[in-house]
Amino acid sequence: MKELEDHNWFPPVLRNFQTEFIGFVVARFNIYDAFIDHLKIVSLPAQPMTDLCSGSGEPAISIYRKSNCFSSLVLSDKYPNPLQLSDHKISYEMLSTDVLEMEFKHGTCYTMFNSFHHFNDKDKLKIVEKIQTAGSVSFLVEILEPTLFCLLKVIITTTIGTLLLSPFVLPFSLKRLFFTYIFPLNILTITMDGIVSVLKSRSVKQYQKLFAKFGNTIKIFRLKNGLSPLIVIQIQAKK
Repeated sequence: MKELEDHNWFPPVLRNFQTEFIGFVVARFNIYDAFIDHLKIVSLPAQPMTDLCSGSGEPAISIYRKSNCFSSLVLSDKYPNPLQLSDHKISYEMLSTDVLEMEFKHGTCYTMFNSFHHFNDKDKLKIVEKIQTAGSVSFLVEILEPTLFCLLKVIITTTIGTLLLSPFVLPFSLKRLFFTYIFPLNILTITMDGIVSVLKSRSVKQYQKLFAKFGNTIKIFRLKNGLSPLIVIQIQAKK
């Protein structure tokens, strides 16, 4: 299975509508607050943060600002979404960045929010191995789990939520409103990708089994966060 937004032929305008909507929802409703609290108690050296599969830039921007744990933030994506950024410490890499092909750097903390499930198990292992080989630290955080409750949440959010919240998503777009209320292709594609994403998601136990060979250099745990728990894959550099 592959999400629509992962196909090269998928219209960029619809892809941006998806990532902007998801970014708006998770930032507006503080979905990652439990992870921000976790970051604040982790002993991290002063280093830059590079976010992978950034989409609209959220939630990475909010997490960077609220946690105050990193010296700067670089956003990146295979399909970059231009942003107007006023903060000189935050930048968006406008060249396409394929996580499977890029080189990781030592002394940089890499993050990925609600995107790790897009990769198959072989690619997940490849990503983790490349991060560890570079001697980097990384946090891969998922808001999805393979449960019926999670599926219901996603369906409600991508249907009713899209109808209620689309006018408030920034940047404001008349095209977004047209493809939501007049010709509801936006609702259809967001909902389809949401369902596929839940079906591709993994539980803590499944991730622990997948990454068992890495031993204690990877910590996988679940953070309680109201009705939206988070799964965190914390990758430590090899000693």
